[in-house]
Amino acid sequence: MASDRKLGPNTRELLARFIALEAVPSGGGLGSGLNFLVDPERRRKGIERAMSNLEAALAAVKSAPDNPYGDDDEIIAAAILERVKEQEQSHG
Repeated sequence: MASDRKLGPNTRELLARFIALEAVPSGGGLGSGLNFLVDPERRRKGIERAMSNLEAALAAVKSAPDNPYGDDDEIIAAAILERVKEQEQSHG
């Protein structure tokens, strides 16, 4: 997935979740989020890491021997988001 390629709604939502984790990492709080917003270098690096994480997640599914989703990034992102949402619901 080229970073200059347009992302569909599922890949954008998954990327947004990765960016949120960069902005407010586990154990972080309001200060982390505010720092992410006001520090352009931190934001740039965080978005780059989020895009790398998105690409890695999609590649991991594509390369799995039992991948039922094929090579469609949108379908793969939808499946990942579904699992994430199931986890969120089961863990409150």
